Amino acid sequence: MPLASSEVVPAPDDPLADALPQNMLQSIDVAAKDELDPFVCEGCGAAMMPEDMVCVECGERRSTVRNWNTTMIFRVTAGIVLAFELLVLGLQWTTTGKPFGLREHSRRAVLVKLGLSHEDPTPGDTNAPLTTVTKDPDLVLQNHTKKADKNNGTWWIHGTVKNISQYTYLAVKVKFKLKDKAKSVIPEADVSAYVQSIEPGKAWEFKVLMIDPDAEGYEPILPIEGHR
Repeated sequence: MPLASSEVVPAPDDPLADALPQNMLQSIDVAAKDELDPFVCEGCGAAMMPEDMVCVECGERRSTVRNWNTTMIFRVTAGIVLAFELLVLGLQWTTTGKPFGLREHSRRAVLVKLGLSHEDPTPGDTNAPLTTVTKDPDLVLQNHTKKADKNNGTWWIHGTVKNISQYTYLAVKVKFKLKDKAKSVIPEADVSAYVQSIEPGKAWEFKVLMIDPDAEGYEPILPIEGHR
Protein backbone atom coordinates (compact mmCIF):
# COMPACT_ATOMS: atom_id res chain seq x y z
CA MET A 1 0.00 0.00 0.00
CA PRO A 2 1.41 3.45 -0.82
CA LEU A 3 2.07 5.65 2.17
CA ALA A 4 -0.30 8.52 2.70
CA SER A 5 1.06 11.98 1.92
CA SER A 6 2.46 13.86 4.93
CA GLU A 7 1.08 17.13 3.61
CA VAL A 8 -1.84 18.34 5.61
CA VAL A 9 -4.62 19.82 3.56
CA PRO A 10 -6.47 22.51 5.51
CA ALA A 11 -10.21 22.46 5.62
CA PRO A 12 -11.96 24.79 3.19
CA ASP A 13 -13.49 26.81 6.02
CA ASP A 14 -10.22 27.15 8.02
CA PRO A 15 -9.64 30.93 8.70
CA LEU A 16 -5.86 30.33 8.96
CA ALA A 17 -5.61 28.46 5.66
CA ASP A 18 -3.82 31.33 3.91
CA ALA A 19 -1.76 32.46 6.96
CA LEU A 20 2.02 32.76 6.55
CA PRO A 21 4.60 31.76 9.20
CA GLN A 22 5.75 34.52 11.52
CA ASN A 23 9.24 34.61 10.08
CA MET A 24 7.87 35.04 6.56
CA LEU A 25 5.60 37.86 7.73
CA GLN A 26 8.59 39.61 9.32
CA SER A 27 10.64 39.11 6.15
CA ILE A 28 7.88 40.63 4.02
CA ASP A 29 7.60 43.59 6.40
CA VAL A 30 11.38 44.14 6.30
CA ALA A 31 11.40 43.98 2.51
CA ALA A 32 8.61 46.56 2.36
CA LYS A 33 10.70 48.92 4.53
CA ASP A 34 13.82 48.30 2.44
CA GLU A 35 15.73 46.94 5.47
CA LEU A 36 17.98 43.91 5.94
CA ASP A 37 16.10 40.66 6.51
CA PRO A 38 16.93 39.38 10.04
CA PHE A 39 16.19 35.80 8.93
CA VAL A 40 18.64 35.79 6.01
CA CYS A 41 22.46 35.96 5.95
CA GLU A 42 23.72 39.17 4.36
CA GLY A 43 26.56 37.30 2.66
CA CYS A 44 25.20 34.07 1.20
CA GLY A 45 21.45 34.31 1.73
CA ALA A 46 21.26 31.26 4.01
CA ALA A 47 18.57 31.10 6.69
CA MET A 48 19.54 32.60 10.04
CA MET A 49 17.82 33.52 13.27
CA PRO A 50 17.74 37.22 14.19
CA GLU A 51 19.80 36.63 17.34
CA ASP A 52 22.58 34.82 15.41
CA MET A 53 25.62 37.00 14.76
CA VAL A 54 27.65 34.61 12.55
CA CYS A 55 26.38 32.60 9.57
CA VAL A 56 27.17 28.87 9.92
CA GLU A 57 27.21 28.48 6.14
CA CYS A 58 29.70 31.13 5.07
CA GLY A 59 31.04 32.55 8.35
CA GLU A 60 29.79 36.06 7.56
CA ARG A 61 29.44 38.25 10.68
CA ARG A 62 26.47 40.53 10.89
CA SER A 63 26.95 44.26 11.28
CA THR A 64 25.88 45.64 14.65
CA VAL A 65 25.27 49.15 13.37
CA ARG A 66 21.82 48.23 12.13
CA ASN A 67 20.79 47.48 15.72
CA TRP A 68 21.29 51.12 16.70
CA ASN A 69 17.95 52.82 17.22
CA THR A 70 16.90 56.16 18.68
CA THR A 71 17.05 54.87 22.24
CA MET A 72 20.57 53.50 21.81
CA ILE A 73 21.82 56.75 20.24
CA PHE A 74 20.25 58.78 23.09
CA ARG A 75 21.91 56.58 25.73
CA VAL A 76 25.34 56.84 24.10
CA THR A 77 25.03 60.62 23.72
CA ALA A 78 23.89 61.02 27.33
CA GLY A 79 26.82 58.88 28.49
CA ILE A 80 29.32 61.03 26.58
CA VAL A 81 27.83 64.27 27.99
CA LEU A 82 27.86 62.86 31.54
CA ALA A 83 31.48 61.75 31.19
CA PHE A 84 32.49 65.22 29.95
CA GLU A 85 30.68 66.91 32.87
CA LEU A 86 32.46 64.63 35.35
CA LEU A 87 35.79 65.44 33.69
CA VAL A 88 35.14 69.20 33.98
CA LEU A 89 34.09 68.80 37.61
CA GLY A 90 37.28 66.87 38.37
CA LEU A 91 39.43 69.55 36.70
CA GLN A 92 37.61 72.30 38.62
CA TRP A 93 38.24 70.59 41.94
CA THR A 94 41.86 69.59 41.37
CA THR A 95 43.25 72.65 39.55
CA THR A 96 43.35 76.41 40.16
CA GLY A 97 44.24 77.71 36.71
CA LYS A 98 42.05 78.68 33.79
CA PRO A 99 39.76 77.66 32.17
CA PHE A 100 38.33 75.09 34.61
CA GLY A 101 40.19 75.57 37.90
CA LEU A 102 38.50 76.84 41.04
CA ARG A 103 40.11 79.50 43.19
CA GLU A 104 40.88 78.56 46.77
CA HIS A 105 38.03 80.70 48.10
CA SER A 106 35.54 79.05 45.72
CA ARG A 107 36.66 75.57 46.77
CA ARG A 108 36.35 76.56 50.42
CA ALA A 109 32.88 78.02 49.80
CA VAL A 110 31.76 74.67 48.37
CA LEU A 111 33.11 72.83 51.42
CA VAL A 112 31.32 75.25 53.74
CA LYS A 113 28.09 74.80 51.78
CA LEU A 114 28.35 71.02 52.14
CA GLY A 115 29.12 71.32 55.85
CA LEU A 116 32.64 69.93 55.43
CA SER A 117 34.38 73.12 56.61
CA HIS A 118 33.78 76.12 58.88
CA GLU A 119 33.82 79.79 58.03
CA ASP A 120 36.17 82.13 59.89
CA PRO A 121 34.81 85.16 61.75
CA THR A 122 35.62 88.63 60.49
CA PRO A 123 38.67 90.01 62.38
CA GLY A 124 37.86 92.73 64.94
CA ASP A 125 34.09 92.15 64.90
CA THR A 126 32.84 89.46 67.26
CA ASN A 127 29.20 90.15 66.39
CA ALA A 128 29.65 90.07 62.62
CA PRO A 129 28.31 87.12 60.61
CA LEU A 130 30.81 84.47 59.60
CA THR A 131 32.64 85.04 56.36
CA THR A 132 35.58 83.53 54.55
CA VAL A 133 38.99 85.11 55.16
CA THR A 134 40.74 84.91 51.84
CA LYS A 135 44.45 84.90 51.12
CA ASP A 136 44.53 84.47 47.40
CA PRO A 137 46.65 85.36 44.32
CA ASP A 138 43.69 87.51 43.20
CA LEU A 139 45.27 90.37 45.21
CA VAL A 140 48.66 91.22 43.69
CA LEU A 141 51.31 93.52 45.17
CA GLN A 142 52.36 95.12 41.90
CA ASN A 143 55.07 97.47 43.16
CA HIS A 144 56.46 99.02 46.35
CA THR A 145 59.26 101.40 47.28
CA LYS A 146 60.53 103.53 50.20
CA LYS A 147 60.15 107.30 49.93
CA ALA A 148 60.93 110.18 52.28
CA ASP A 149 58.44 112.89 53.17
CA LYS A 150 60.05 116.22 52.23
CA ASN A 151 58.07 118.12 54.87
CA ASN A 152 59.02 116.24 58.02
CA GLY A 153 61.69 113.76 56.97
CA THR A 154 59.64 110.63 57.77
CA TRP A 155 59.93 107.50 55.64
CA TRP A 156 56.97 105.86 53.92
CA ILE A 157 56.39 102.69 51.90
CA HIS A 158 54.50 103.51 48.68
CA GLY A 159 53.02 100.82 46.47
CA THR A 160 50.07 99.41 44.50
CA VAL A 161 47.78 96.41 45.10
CA LYS A 162 45.62 95.22 42.18
CA ASN A 163 42.55 93.00 42.23
CA ILE A 164 42.92 90.77 39.17
CA SER A 165 39.76 88.74 39.83
CA GLN A 166 36.14 89.24 38.82
CA TYR A 167 35.04 89.71 42.44
CA THR A 168 34.99 92.69 44.80
CA TYR A 169 37.35 92.28 47.76
CA LEU A 170 36.58 93.86 51.14
CA ALA A 171 38.83 94.74 54.08
CA VAL A 172 42.04 94.48 52.06
CA LYS A 173 45.20 94.82 54.16
CA VAL A 174 48.84 94.99 53.10
CA LYS A 175 51.54 94.41 55.76
CA PHE A 176 55.31 94.83 55.99
CA LYS A 177 58.08 93.77 58.37
CA LEU A 178 60.53 96.55 59.23
CA LYS A 179 64.29 95.91 59.20
CA ASP A 180 67.17 97.71 60.87
CA LYS A 181 70.49 98.82 59.42
CA ALA A 182 71.84 95.23 59.68
CA LYS A 183 68.83 94.04 57.60
CA SER A 184 67.46 92.13 60.60
CA VAL A 185 63.71 92.10 61.23
CA ILE A 186 62.75 94.42 64.09
CA PRO A 187 60.51 92.46 66.52
CA GLU A 188 56.92 93.69 66.88
CA ALA A 189 57.48 96.45 64.37
CA ASP A 190 55.09 95.33 61.62
CA VAL A 191 53.24 98.11 59.78
CA SER A 192 50.19 97.93 57.55
CA ALA A 193 47.71 99.83 55.41
CA TYR A 194 43.99 99.11 54.99
CA VAL A 195 41.35 99.87 52.38
CA GLN A 196 37.63 99.15 52.60
CA SER A 197 37.24 97.54 49.16
CA ILE A 198 38.85 97.00 45.77
CA GLU A 199 36.60 96.50 42.74
CA PRO A 200 37.36 93.85 40.08
CA GLY A 201 40.30 94.87 37.92
CA LYS A 202 40.99 97.99 39.98
CA ALA A 203 44.20 98.99 41.80
CA TRP A 204 44.73 100.55 45.24
CA GLU A 205 47.66 102.93 45.75
CA PHE A 206 48.74 102.81 49.38
CA LYS A 207 51.40 104.33 51.61
CA VAL A 208 52.57 103.04 55.00
CA LEU A 209 54.52 105.01 57.60
CA MET A 210 57.72 103.34 58.82
CA ILE A 211 57.08 104.26 62.44
CA ASP A 212 60.16 102.67 64.04
CA PRO A 213 63.10 105.13 64.15
CA ASP A 214 65.59 102.27 63.68
CA ALA A 215 63.91 101.08 60.47
CA GLU A 216 66.13 101.25 57.41
CA GLY A 217 64.35 98.71 55.24
CA TYR A 218 61.28 96.52 55.01
CA GLU A 219 59.92 93.20 53.71
CA PRO A 220 56.36 92.51 52.40
CA ILE A 221 54.22 89.96 54.27
CA LEU A 222 52.47 87.90 51.61
CA PRO A 223 49.89 86.91 50.57
CA ILE A 224 47.70 89.97 50.93
CA GLU A 225 44.60 89.53 53.08
CA GLY A 226 41.08 90.31 51.94
CA HIS A 227 37.45 89.20 52.18
CA ARG A 228 35.23 88.25 49.28
